[in-house]
Amino acid sequence: MQVSAVYFLSSVPFLFSFTKPTFAAEEAIHYMQQLIASYLFQYKTCPLPGLGTLSVQPGNATADFLNTRILPPVPAIVFDSKETEADGLLDHIAATTNTTIYQAIDMLGQFANHLKSSISSGKSASIEGVGNFSTAGSGKIVFEQAALPEVFVQPVQAPRVIHPQAEHAILVGDKETTNTEMTEYFSEEPVQKSRWWIWAIVLGVIGILALLMYLNGTGILSRFGSSMSVQ
Repeated sequence: MQVSAVYFLSSVPFLFSFTKPTFAAEEAIHYMQQLIASYLFQYKTCPLPGLGTLSVQPGNATADFLNTRILPPVPAIVFDSKETEADGLLDHIAATTNTTIYQAIDMLGQFANHLKSSISSGKSASIEGVGNFSTAGSGKIVFEQAALPEVFVQPVQAPRVIHPQAEHAILVGDKETTNTEMTEYFSEEPVQKSRWWIWAIVLGVIGILALLMYLNGTGILSRFGSSMSVQ
């Protein structure tokens, strides 16, 4: 015979009275865990009477330039021993299970007592999809967040888009300029300095040397001077 979740939850006070939880008690606890998790992720906060408050803190997206993608923000679930009002959670439980607010109070109270009992006995208590509770050496309650399903942390592909015609500011050293100015700067041809006078001197020297060699070969130079043999 299939028993509804409403029956399980409305029977929580009776089921938790057993030393060893029955199958029905485990089903009731599991269903309450689902209610707690759904309320927490929907409203970003969830009170746990007698324990404290769970809250969801948003994370920040990060850019993965190497793989051209954006990694999604991973939220953090934080536990605070400070208790908060449970009116919203009680309304959520009553509406979801189709029970009265008084039954919802009893269900939530019994579930919170179950968590505290497990923690105080040195065991860990968990809320599926949310995290685990345990105690440190000082007796302080320690909460460890459960890993979020991969469907909530899928990266988004973000291929780089380049607009070559769009002008934007860039920083070169300590000077701010634009991509247009830098493109024009690197596309300019360097000015070639004129070296014609060097070549003129070289050609002139070559011409003089050639002329001297020619005159010396024809004996013309010897006519302008005297020669004397040395004994």
